[in-house]
Amino acid sequence: MGMPQYRVITNDLLKAMDGGSLKPGDRIASIRELSGRYHVSQITVLRVFKELSQMGRIIRRDGMGYFVKDLSKPENRSAGTTLILACRSPKQISEDDNFILRMMEGIHTTALSRGLNIFVPRTVATIRTPVIDDTHMENLLRDIQDVPHPAGIVLDMLYTDKMIKKHILPHLGNIPCVIAGRSSSLPVQTVSLPFEKCADDAARLALKSGAQEFFIYEDARNPWGGNPVLCRRFQEQLIQAGIPKTAIHYREKILSTLVRDMELLQELKAKIVRSSHKVLAFSSSDYFSQFIMKGLHKTCHFGSKSSLISFGGFECMMRNDPPVTSIVPDARQLGILTVEQVLKNDMNAYAANCMTDYKIELNGTL
Repeated sequence: MGMPQYRVITNDLLKAMDGGSLKPGDRIASIRELSGRYHVSQITVLRVFKELSQMGRIIRRDGMGYFVKDLSKPENRSAGTTLILACRSPKQISEDDNFILRMMEGIHTTALSRGLNIFVPRTVATIRTPVIDDTHMENLLRDIQDVPHPAGIVLDMLYTDKMIKKHILPHLGNIPCVIAGRSSSLPVQTVSLPFEKCADDAARLALKSGAQEFFIYEDARNPWGGNPVLCRRFQEQLIQAGIPKTAIHYREKILSTLVRDMELLQELKAKIVRSSHKVLAFSSSDYFSQFIMKGLHKTCHFGSKSSLISFGGFECMMRNDPPVTSIVPDARQLGILTVEQVLKNDMNAYAANCMTDYKIELNGTL
């Protein structure tokens, strides 16, 4: 039996390091480059890098790749003790949107139970601004560069990949970086929401409702970034189940202007009132679901002639008459997983997005 491919690649790289063709500080070929050179999967190359890292021969620099470790330099043995929490402050407790509050509770309790200190940069006080610009990112970098013994940094989902790549990754070194609340194309760890699984469950409920016509409302501007995935997957599942495309009405750009939202509301109302069959609305935003309930619940009789499924988990969804059937992501668990990803700092974790759980609140609108 021949030697496993990951071992062949590992040995080749070790020979290059020991022979001097790969010197301390040199960048090693990327995962994609080695995958192509040896005709193996990227998972195989990730195993190679994990092996070399465990042997203490390479280090990973976020956004830059893998480098040959300088064995002549003494290793800093002090473990990081401070979690840098670059996330917006929670809103005041209310019935609409306590997602960040619940996520923060998970982060704080887990970090403190693991013996970590928490450092909140002053700059995050302005993170609610519509556009996070270069000045904000430069200030954030100044805030975090002098933090002693960092264990890792947690970044708010509002920070874009472009800004993170430009301002944060080049300066992190080996400090773990986790984006809390969304996936990313960057070489960082992420914890986000299982949009496709949520869509599959929502579609199954929709098909069991007896509805023959469907309205899908996509909120593409949500910072989670997965709402288009959620809505398109929901649509695909309906089509695969045999629902005619003419019976599916896909509506984008919700919550952009009041005029637009009112037009969509009146369209839905007219369809429900005039149809002889049941109509179901699937909203990717609790804000828009609340708009629907305030405007239509008295005339459209959700739960009998029409149905509504919402995504988000706002407390106000349970206060409607009738309460709204909702898909509720576990925000607290998202916070817990975020801290665990920081502490794990596993190379293989960069190849996959970590997902939080969710539950379905079956209520009167279905």
